[in-house]
Amino acid sequence: MDKPHHQSHRKENQHFKAGSKPTTPPSTPPMVPTDPYEKIDILNTISATISQSPHLTAALDATLERLLKLTGADIGSIHLVDPASRDLILCASRGVMESFIYNEHRIPMGACLCGLAALLGEVVVSDDLSKDERLSRSACRDERFGSMISLPLRAREKTLGILTLYSKRTHAFGPADRPLLIAISHHIGVAVENSQLSSKTKESALLEERWLIAQELHDNIAQSLAYLNMQTKILEDRFQSELKAPILEEFHQIRNVIQDTYQDVRNMLIDFRIQIKEEEGLEPALRRYCQDFSARTGIETDLAGGTDLALIEPSVQTQVFRMIQESLANVRKHSRAKKATVAVRSTGFGLQITVQDNGDGFDLHTLEDSAREHMGLSIMKERAANLGGTVQITTAPGRGTSVRIEIPLTRPHGF
Repeated sequence: MDKPHHQSHRKENQHFKAGSKPTTPPSTPPMVPTDPYEKIDILNTISATISQSPHLTAALDATLERLLKLTGADIGSIHLVDPASRDLILCASRGVMESFIYNEHRIPMGACLCGLAALLGEVVVSDDLSKDERLSRSACRDERFGSMISLPLRAREKTLGILTLYSKRTHAFGPADRPLLIAISHHIGVAVENSQLSSKTKESALLEERWLIAQELHDNIAQSLAYLNMQTKILEDRFQSELKAPILEEFHQIRNVIQDTYQDVRNMLIDFRIQIKEEEGLEPALRRYCQDFSARTGIETDLAGGTDLALIEPSVQTQVFRMIQESLANVRKHSRAKKATVAVRSTGFGLQITVQDNGDGFDLHTLEDSAREHMGLSIMKERAANLGGTVQITTAPGRGTSVRIEIPLTRPHGF
């Protein structure tokens, strides 16, 4: 097969197979309005749809709905670039089959027609997919699409993703359609960038606050506990020969509480300072944390699960990360386990996180009836509730403990 090249057409690029003779497509009326005032009205409507949606995914879903009605296309999809792998991850779609979602969930940069649009940062059109030799993935053939157009979502000279529309008809997306579709894709690109910047700003503020709390814990509570631990040891040694056994036992209990609290604060400081690095994403951060936790505690801890976590919003990623930290902290403090497993999986409605250990377990009814519920569990439940999720504990004496957290996500096709 000859390598394809592209040529300019009305300042937009459409790629043709090298060596083939250009053919004149059948006359196709524009799919979008040609009246300039109507175009402005459409742009304003879509801009309002994007700006009024509380979440990026809701904005993308609503925009796709309008685009399918506007263009008469049969199917639409939006992929966003994963910053870590540079692959394209499906985050919104309309009119597609489950098989298409499965096959097109992740597209390598530059692969097939959609990947080519992202790689070049240019519009890619195929007037007849059945004859297009650039088509290297099976999804479009399986769905029997006639034609497609893929437009890069760009903001400030950076490609953030692609918008792709498919039609059962050939030659469905003519040159007259493209200027409006390009303008719409630019609006989507700006919305994606604004959403990402907003998430990063919130995440940065949260990290700064956590750092200040960690510093305050270190400067005040941790040092005070260290001092109390030292002083009780001195008192115990000084008066040991004179103290009666019951009083000496009280000293031991006081020292044990101080040492346990001091260790808790030290581990809390370590947890506060372990962050999700921007360039690595949630899954590598969890893997790194599990390795660190194993080294610190001697509890063999593994990460399992095949969910793609790349495009979960940063604020949600942080909450998931902290809930797993809190679950493992409970394993360290209470379970006497030798092994723990962390699993993160997608479900029909969102994300399922499971932290399971092979430790002592406990009587769940005793915990529920107790007025003194573990603070870590209370915080975990509060975090999950803030995300619309739930926490469920399964345990019994001698049978270990399983903590399952379920969180709904507004990105049903993002996995």
